[in-house]
Amino acid sequence: MPEFLVLSGDAAARHHARQLGRAFGSESVRVVEANWLDAIRDWLAQARPDDQLVPAPTMPHLLWRWLAGELGASPAAVPRGWSLPFEMPGREGELYLSAAAWTCPATCIEPAHCPVLHGPRDWDLADLIEARARELGYEPVVFRVLHYAAGVASIPAGTLQDARRIGSQRLLVATSSHCHAAVGALVGRLPGKLSSGSVGA
Repeated sequence: MPEFLVLSGDAAARHHARQLGRAFGSESVRVVEANWLDAIRDWLAQARPDDQLVPAPTMPHLLWRWLAGELGASPAAVPRGWSLPFEMPGREGELYLSAAAWTCPATCIEPAHCPVLHGPRDWDLADLIEARARELGYEPVVFRVLHYAAGVASIPAGTLQDARRIGSQRLLVATSSHCHAAVGALVGRLPGKLSSGSVGA
């Protein structure tokens, strides 16, 4: 059975923790209210690849900051002009994107049939980010937040563990669901810090 690290801090995240506790047992769920970056580092040191990270819907782009520290890389300006309904810069240089032109509930599981459109959801924002990153000369590192169980979306620990072996000098890092994403760019690395590898998406 997987273990879940739930990054909490708002009502939606606490709802996720309750749902996972009902589905898998409270002993499999760890809830972190603060010091999220330290919690991620400590958790990944002992996590199995199929353990799950559950981001808070309203958290900052933590995985961009976490990966910068892991790789010894520096934040860089994020490409703009995504031609999406929503594109908003964040306070630390990150960019928030949405393929939806409306406000979605934090607990939406992004089904193939969109409940707002009353029709098929014919986009995948994570795919779009990966494709544009390559067009612009970046190595894409997209942490996909996908529905796992009980109405809760998560990221496998193995995806984060693999990202620490990336060897590119120019990365576009995104935490993305089908519809919404946070994007940050990274450049450079510390000599000898990395070995070659890739991220499973």
